[in-house]
Amino acid sequence: FTNDLKNPLVDDALVRFENGKITFVGPRREYSIQEDEEIIDGERGILLPSFFNAHYSVYSSISSYPLKLLKDNQTNKSFFSNLLESVRSEINPSLVRLSAEVAVLKAIRSGSVAISSPIVDHPEIDPTFYKEVAAKYGVYLAVGPILTEETIDNIAGRWESVTRDSTFCPIVYVSELATYNEDSLRKLRELYEKGMNLNLFIFDMKRENETCLLRWGESLIERLLKNGILGSECGVIYGGNLSETDMDIISSRRIFVTKSLRSEMYAGSFQSNISDLLGRGMQVCLGTGFIGSDMLGEAKEVILTERYHRGFDNYLIDYEIRKTLFDNNHRLFQKLFGKSTGVLKEGYSADLALSRSCLDLEKFDSHLPITLQLVLKSFFDTSFDKVWNSGELILDKGFPQRISKKELKDLSKELRNLEL
Repeated sequence: FTNDLKNPLVDDALVRFENGKITFVGPRREYSIQEDEEIIDGERGILLPSFFNAHYSVYSSISSYPLKLLKDNQTNKSFFSNLLESVRSEINPSLVRLSAEVAVLKAIRSGSVAISSPIVDHPEIDPTFYKEVAAKYGVYLAVGPILTEETIDNIAGRWESVTRDSTFCPIVYVSELATYNEDSLRKLRELYEKGMNLNLFIFDMKRENETCLLRWGESLIERLLKNGILGSECGVIYGGNLSETDMDIISSRRIFVTKSLRSEMYAGSFQSNISDLLGRGMQVCLGTGFIGSDMLGEAKEVILTERYHRGFDNYLIDYEIRKTLFDNNHRLFQKLFGKSTGVLKEGYSADLALSRSCLDLEKFDSHLPITLQLVLKSFFDTSFDKVWNSGELILDKGFPQRISKKELKDLSKELRNLEL
C-alpha cells in the first residue's frame, strides 16, 4: 500500500531505499537486484508508510495509570478537565520518565515513527529529557506541557527556551482557555511570538463560548483573534461543537485540527463531525489520545462512527481515512519536522512499516476502496513486524533495535516496581 493516488497498490512489490530515501517502488519483476544490495523478504506481508500519531497522551501508556485516574463515572462536560486535574495531582518523576519511554515503545510497535503528545510537566524532569528519548529510540517527538492560567508562569518559563532539533519539537498545550484573562492571553501570545507551537484544547466549543460570554462578553474565537493567538503555528485538539463560523475561521488560517474519536467516546463528548470539518476545508488529523497507540484502531473507529451516525458509503469513508490518517497527519509531520513522508514513492523518506497476518487468506481487490480495505484487513490478527525510520530499521520481529534486551528487561522491572 503506497498511499500514492496514481499507484495506490502494488502486488508482489519491491521497494528500494538508500541514504534514507526511497529510490524505487514497483513490481519486483521491473527491478534488477544488484549483487551488493541487501534484500529483506516481506514474506507476503503488507508494506505501508509508517504512521504519525498526531495526539497520543504519553501518560496513558502505562495502562493501569489511566484506569486509576478514571475511577469515577463522570462523563461529558467535566471529563477532560477532571482527567487533567487528576494527572497533575498524582504524577511523580518516575511515572513521567517511564510513561514517555513506554509510549515510544508502544508507538513503534504500532507502526508509528513520530508522536505529538501532551506531557505532564514535573520540576524534576528537565525538558531536554524528551530530546534524549527521541534520540535513544530513533523517533520524532513533538511534545510539551499542559498549561492552565494558574500554571502558565511556572511551566512556560521552563519550556520557552527549549530548542528544537531534527527529531524534537517543543509544543505547549493550552487548556481551559475560556478562563484566561487578558494578561494570561498576552503571555500566550508572547510564547507564540517566540516561535512556540500552541495546541489549543477545545473539547466543547459551545461550552467554552458560554463561559467566555458570561465572563468576558465575547466568544472564545473572538478573544483569540483579538489577542493574536489563532495563527498558523497553532493547532486545535478535539474541536468539539465548532460552529460553521468557527470552522471557517480555523480553516482560513490553515490550522490543523486533531481528533481522537475513541477518547471522545470514552469521555462521553463524542460528536461525529470529521466530515463536517473536512467539508469546510479544514486540515483534520487523527491521534489515539489516551486510548492506546494503535492508529489503525483509530481509523477503524472512523469507519464505525461514520457508518452508524452518518450512514456514509464506503467510498466517502475511504476518503476520510486517507485524508486524515495519511495525508493530513503527514502534512502536519512535515510542518513540524520538514520531512517529506507518508507516501511510498521515489524521493520520499523511507519511513516504512511491514505488517503481517498470521493467516494470509485474502488479497486486496483493486476495484474496491483501497484504504478502507487496509483498515478492515487489520481487524484480523495483523501486527507490525518491522518499522523503518529514514531507512533505519528501528523495529525487527516486534523488538526495538536501538536498545538492548537487557535495557528492555530493566525497563520492565522498573514498571513492575512502580507505585502508582
